[in-house]
Amino acid sequence: MKKISAPTLQEAITQATIDFNCSVIDLEYEIIQQGSRGFLGIGKKPAIIVANVKNYQKFSINSFASFQEEKEDVGELCRKIEEELKKLLSFMPYEIDRICVTPYDKQTLKIFLDGKDSALLIGEKGYRYKALSYLLFNWIWHQYHYNIRLEVAHFLQMQEEIVEQYIQNIQKDLQTSQTFKTKPLYGIFGVIMLKRLREIYPGRYITLKQEKNEQYIIISCTE
Repeated sequence: MKKISAPTLQEAITQATIDFNCSVIDLEYEIIQQGSRGFLGIGKKPAIIVANVKNYQKFSINSFASFQEEKEDVGELCRKIEEELKKLLSFMPYEIDRICVTPYDKQTLKIFLDGKDSALLIGEKGYRYKALSYLLFNWIWHQYHYNIRLEVAHFLQMQEEIVEQYIQNIQKDLQTSQTFKTKPLYGIFGVIMLKRLREIYPGRYITLKQEKNEQYIIISCTE
């Protein structure tokens, strides 16, 4: 369980999904305080929740491996999901002519989409990509118990490369500052960078903050 405070209830829930690296549907939470804007700043209160991930995601390594053995052949499963994806995307007004599902690792399937309208599927600043990724994750996890890595015309790979370059550029500041605040991050950048920074600096306090329409990451640079 984790206590989370934010200016609004929606922001608190969003922060919880980022901290636990899950979608809203996989989150369970209790509202401790609804939050209030007050009047002219007087009586303003933050929204406070206590959150956790639902129990069905808490697989141990052994139980997950056992579960994997009972599932159908992964190659056949990938072909099945491809056909279901083709039906799903046929209802959308986009020309996507390449749909490929392959194993990425033992717990993850890679979904690759490409076509004339790939840019439209990604959307401005990657917001449409992020929404599609959550939609597909919720479906495939609940139906087949696999995580997904969604790649639309190499969009995710390019975002990860940009994040890696930015992290290299701020490494000197991370070594000399007590706390560090990143530049404003938009769309999927924040989620990718948060995950990567936590992998590189597991002993540091790293959190994603949001103010109005901007989000950024705060890094405590002391171990």
